[in-house]
Amino acid sequence: MPSDDARLVEQVLEHIAEIGAGTCSITDASIAAEADPSAQEILAGLLMLHEDLQYAQQRQSGLLDELRDAIRARDETLSIASHELRTPITTLTLQLDGLSRLVREPRPVGQPDKTQTLARRLDVTRRQVDRLAALVATLVDVSRISAGKVELTRQVADLADVLRSVTERFCDEAQRGGSTLRFHKPAPIWGNFDVSRIDQVLSNLLANAIRYGRGMAIVVGAASAGPTARFWVEDHGIGIAPEHQARIFQRYERAAPSTDGGLGLGLWISRQLVETMGGTISVRSRVDAGSVFTVEIPRNG
Repeated sequence: MPSDDARLVEQVLEHIAEIGAGTCSITDASIAAEADPSAQEILAGLLMLHEDLQYAQQRQSGLLDELRDAIRARDETLSIASHELRTPITTLTLQLDGLSRLVREPRPVGQPDKTQTLARRLDVTRRQVDRLAALVATLVDVSRISAGKVELTRQVADLADVLRSVTERFCDEAQRGGSTLRFHKPAPIWGNFDVSRIDQVLSNLLANAIRYGRGMAIVVGAASAGPTARFWVEDHGIGIAPEHQARIFQRYERAAPSTDGGLGLGLWISRQLVETMGGTISVRSRVDAGSVFTVEIPRNG
């Protein structure tokens, strides 16, 4: 008959082999059933070792999943960005080639001046440069947000004046899309705001309203309620189904397919920025009746 010590050694070796294979038959009951306190201690230690290894494996698996998701998100961003950047670059190349030929060609006697043609081509070129700049800025924002490096620069400002300025900047774009754009200017709304981030959020909302507004009226409004400032963008476009209203604030999501591209990041970036400012962004919408996007932010940070 093997001694108690020999049996314990044999038992420990069996449990170590089990733990190495990812299982363990030790239970609290089996530990309590051992008469020898030393054996109880050893078995309890082996059980803790198994549990620690299981936790470590689960944590490692979770980290690997997070890493795969991050790599997938990076690859998706690069794929979409390369496609979106290619379009304005191609347009710019064609426009610049055309401008170069136009400048070099002598104007035949009696032919109209080239000024109007040059102005038109330069206008197209400028819009494509602006589009490229916006795409690059979006990629920079994604990088900063993902790294948790979004910085706010607050200053005393009149929110109403900031919103009016952004709205005026989008009037020509709205007109090209067939929409009218109006700003219901309230009384001044003074506060400690990050003007550039508010500009960015409103710009994203207006770009979407023009894109999906079906050429109908778009209204920007603002109000204050004590320590909170609120502004909104209302359109009468295609609207958003209830089941999609939470999804559109996620990465690479759109309210509907768009013919003019885009990374599908505008609303996601807007939500991240608004939340960084201590606020909220929400949508109220009905299909074929339009949408109202509302942003609420603290007036004093």
